[in-house]
Amino acid sequence: MIEQLLQLAQQSPLKNYTSIDDWSAAYYQLVSDKPPIEKAIFGGFSCQQFSFAFMSGYQAALEHMFPTVAPNKLKALCVSEEKGGHPKAIQTTLIDQQLNGFKTYITAGSDVEHLLVLCKTDKVVNGRPQLKMVKLPKGAANTELMNFELSFMKEVKHGKLAMKDTKIADHQILAGDGFTDYAKPFRTLEDICIGAAYQAMLLRQAIELNWSDDLRDQIFFNLFTLKNLLDLPLLAPNTHILLAAQDENFEKLLPSIELNIEATSTALFKADWDMNKKLIGLGKKLKTARLEKARSLLFE
Repeated sequence: MIEQLLQLAQQSPLKNYTSIDDWSAAYYQLVSDKPPIEKAIFGGFSCQQFSFAFMSGYQAALEHMFPTVAPNKLKALCVSEEKGGHPKAIQTTLIDQQLNGFKTYITAGSDVEHLLVLCKTDKVVNGRPQLKMVKLPKGAANTELMNFELSFMKEVKHGKLAMKDTKIADHQILAGDGFTDYAKPFRTLEDICIGAAYQAMLLRQAIELNWSDDLRDQIFFNLFTLKNLLDLPLLAPNTHILLAAQDENFEKLLPSIELNIEATSTALFKADWDMNKKLIGLGKKLKTARLEKARSLLFE
């Protein structure tokens, strides 16, 4: 893999993308024939803007989880609602083939081509409402997608989705449980793919700006670890323990990474990093709870 990345560095100089359309056209041309984790890595390696490295990992995770849904087109998972994303918080309903509800956080907002919506039905399974995942094309009748801005990831829209008696056909309802088969494992998958993408972005900086051999090699080791984690079951305790260990290794590298960014990277990269590096710490509380549960299942 490193040989292919080095070849890419020689053939494709880094550029600043001016829009998500500009980035997505280059991204899908670059990664169309690659497996999802390599889409994350090669996509991130081709970026010097954190927002688009993040999108490379996020879209790669969606391609892995939903390989038949709008391949090579922007997608978004719609889980979060006003009270969160836990099964008990889901109020969006699918009853009599109609969706009703409100989703509060859609990555890429109105730029996505296809939405994957977690909802509950009027059926009860194991004492709780059955949850399903529904495929919904952008612009479906009786839906409204409203964009909003964050204080970071400025290049990427974010949206809220309202659904009112939106008709759903049987083929739009994915098989299995919407939470345990999709939303829950996607959290782990997303952490792996997005982590791989932004560390690939940093590996490009390390290679092109001659960071120390040790630091470059450690970033590459982290990428290798993340790539191989996808060979394990996403919900297995050992997967979560190994992922957490990789996260800890990366955190130990961060002081050296930031010193090198300050000393060698462009002013644009420095400013972008300072604005968006908070993305690394998102979901810390959830990751800690996941790790504690994994340790208790394996070692107690």
